[in-house]
Amino acid sequence: MEGKLAFFELGGMHGGDPGATPASGASSSAATTRALRSASTSRRDRPERPLGQNPGMPSVPGYVHTPGNHCGSTALRNLLAFHGIAISEEMALGLGAGAGFYYLSMEDSSPSRWFSGRTARLEESFRELTGAALAMRTFDEDDEAWDAARAEVDAGHPSLLLTDIYHLDHYGNSAHFPGHAVILAGYDEEVAYLSDTGFEELQTTRLEHLAKARRSNHPAFPMEGHIFTVAETVDRERLEAAVPAAIERATAEMLEPPFGEFGGLPALDRLAAEAGSWPEAVEDWQWCARFAYQVIERRGTGGGCFRRMYSRFLEEAGRDEAPLAAAAAARWTELAGAFHAASESEQPQAALWSEVGERATRVAAAEHRLWEALGGS
Repeated sequence: MEGKLAFFELGGMHGGDPGATPASGASSSAATTRALRSASTSRRDRPERPLGQNPGMPSVPGYVHTPGNHCGSTALRNLLAFHGIAISEEMALGLGAGAGFYYLSMEDSSPSRWFSGRTARLEESFRELTGAALAMRTFDEDDEAWDAARAEVDAGHPSLLLTDIYHLDHYGNSAHFPGHAVILAGYDEEVAYLSDTGFEELQTTRLEHLAKARRSNHPAFPMEGHIFTVAETVDRERLEAAVPAAIERATAEMLEPPFGEFGGLPALDRLAAEAGSWPEAVEDWQWCARFAYQVIERRGTGGGCFRRMYSRFLEEAGRDEAPLAAAAAARWTELAGAFHAASESEQPQAALWSEVGERATRVAAAEHRLWEALGGS
């Protein structure tokens, strides 16, 4: 059976002046054009030695692994760079309407309290918004999914794969985290060579483990062997023109989330109301707190639950709301510190969890200021 081919569709899951207003369309467009063009390089201008590729390692000729902060935006940036279009990682995140939020209670999983500051469908949104000639295929069978990925490498093309890091050898079965983007840059009879976010070199994972990673059934984001490829010439002008629509989509999904109380500002308000009392609600409160710290500061967010990266995107785009995003990032980092402190105690400490609740409330307030300003409220 052939893989199911579809162009991306939109999916919801996987200090500053509060009165700041958007920059004018002309200045925003000009700033975006300058940012994109200043990042542009031709393929012959790239470094001759791809960063992190060992001599003799099987890989797509000409592919350059450049480390980054976040998996999806790093993978998109590197994939586009291979095809001659250089943009910043922050621009890749912003053009995919990447900043978002969802918060889930999953009583049958651990951590039982799970949130993320990024939209779950970054890659799909990027294609839909930019018309960057990305195509997506999913598959019913593991063999079909691998055959498609292998064929791309054999043809000299890197491809973007979505995975669950739990099954990738270089992460070590620590926790499920579905939707993790990597670039398949090569393979041999036993392992795949993956270009993965912040690692300095290509990483290896056994082929059978990669197959599991691409078919994970985690309730937050079931995987179906997703593969993304660049099918046509990328239209730079379309990239430049997509910034306003990308900001509008991210804002709409925060103000009026398609998943109701589980996404956007309603979910943030729920987190603010509940986080301080997690020890009273769940047995795995300690792991929930440590995981919350990680998904704010460490697990590929660029710090501040993606808001630090998003503030730089807004700055590149010439938007006056960039300081509000930076302020939200700072509040997130403070909350991460409170979660970390609370997770260090073997028994819940009332004072520490009270601090978690207070910091979560400040985060929610900062997020309301940011998104309501972007929405023109």
